[in-house]
Amino acid sequence: MEQLPETPPGPDDPGWDERVAGTLEEVDFDTDLGKRMAEDAFRIADGELSKAEFHERYTDAVEAEFGVDERPTKSALETRGPERDPLPKVPDDREQTRRNVLKALGGVTAAGAASLAGCVDDTGDSDPPAQGDDDGIIDDIPHETQLGMVIDTDRCIACLQCSEACKQENKTSQGAHWTYVFRWSQDPEADYDDEHDDSMTRPCQHCTDPSCTYVCPTEARFKRDDDGVVLTDYDLCIGCRYCQVACPYGVNYFQWGEPDPPEMADDGIRDSLHKEEAFENDHFEHDRTSRNDRTVAGHPPEGVMGKCTFCVHRQDSGDPDLEGTTACEQACPVDAIHFGDINNPNDDPQQHLEERPDLDRTQLLEETGNDPNIIYVGPQPSRNAQPVQGPQSYENLGMTEHRREAIDDRFTQEGETDD
Repeated sequence: MEQLPETPPGPDDPGWDERVAGTLEEVDFDTDLGKRMAEDAFRIADGELSKAEFHERYTDAVEAEFGVDERPTKSALETRGPERDPLPKVPDDREQTRRNVLKALGGVTAAGAASLAGCVDDTGDSDPPAQGDDDGIIDDIPHETQLGMVIDTDRCIACLQCSEACKQENKTSQGAHWTYVFRWSQDPEADYDDEHDDSMTRPCQHCTDPSCTYVCPTEARFKRDDDGVVLTDYDLCIGCRYCQVACPYGVNYFQWGEPDPPEMADDGIRDSLHKEEAFENDHFEHDRTSRNDRTVAGHPPEGVMGKCTFCVHRQDSGDPDLEGTTACEQACPVDAIHFGDINNPNDDPQQHLEERPDLDRTQLLEETGNDPNIIYVGPQPSRNAQPVQGPQSYENLGMTEHRREAIDDRFTQEGETDD
C-alpha cells in the first residue's frame, strides 16, 4: 500500500519536521534527540542501520537526557545477565514529575543497575536469547505465536461499532480512538459508496519489528515474546512521546490530563476525584495488570502514552470465553475483523484468508519494514484517495473524532492550556 489517508508523514515525506515539532514541543524532553532517534529507528526497519549501531549512537545522549538507557536494542550489544532486582515503580503520587522518576532511576550505579525485566523477554526468563539475526534479536521463529488480525475491507461498512466497542471496553478519553475507521474515496467529489468498498479499521499494527520500542528510554513500550503483542507499561512510561513520532501509523495517543471517557465526561465525577482516585474509579471493569504483573490494560493515566492493546486484559484473564477475543471483533456486525494467532493455520485469521483467496491482501506501509501483524484483504486506498464522510459519524455516536479538538475544548473550559 502506498499511503493511507491521514497517515502521518514519515522522515522522507513533506511535513515530517512539522509533525515532530508539533508532537514533541509540548513535552519537557529533547525534541531534536527524539527526531533523530525516530529517523534512525525507521532506518533499522529499512535495514540501513543495525540495532547495535543504533544503540551505540544514542547511548550517551539518552543517558544525559533521561539518566537511564533501557532501550531494547541494548540486547544487540550484550546478552542479558542474571535477573536483578526490579526497578522502583513510578510513585503513586502522580504529582511528582516523570523527570524526577528518571533521576531516581539514573542514580543507580552501573554495578547495581536494575534491569527493566520483561520488556524484551516478558516471560521473565533469564536465559540468553535464542539465535536470531546478526544483532542477536529474534526476528522470526517459525510457528511461534503471533497475535494479529485479518481485516476485510470488502466487508467493512464504516458503521464505527468497532470504535464504539473499543472505547466502552477500555474507557479511553474523548477523541482517543485506539480503533479508528478511515473512510475514503478515489474520487474526492463522489458521495459515500453504498457498496461500502471504501473504509477500513486501523488499530495498532503490533509490528514484528516495532520501531516505537527502539526509541523508548525506559522500555515502557515493549513487545511480548510469548504472543508478539506491543504494549505500554503505564508505571514506567514517562510521556516523552518518542514512540509516537517513531511510529509510522499514527496510532498513539498521549493522555493529556485526567482520563475523560465520554460516559463520564459530563457527569461531574472527575471534578470531585483526586487523580489517583479517578484512575482507580474509572469504571474499567478488568484487571489492569498483565500476567507478568505489569500495568498495561485499559486507558492510560495522565501523562502517559496509550494505544490499542489487543484487549490484553482479555488475553491474560484466564477465562476461555475472553481469551482470543477483542471488543472490536465481537462488535463488528459484518464479520470484517478476525483476531487470533496469525501463524496458526487453524485460527480465525488464517481461516479467513483461506475463505477469501480472490481478494487482494496487504500490510499497511509495508515498505517501512516494521512488518505489521494486521493483514488487510479487499479494496485498498491509493495515494490519490481522499477521506470522506461515511454513513455514520463519531459525533452521532456520542464520541469526538479528533483528539486535539477535545483537548482544546477541555482546557478552555477548565481555564488551562496544554503547553
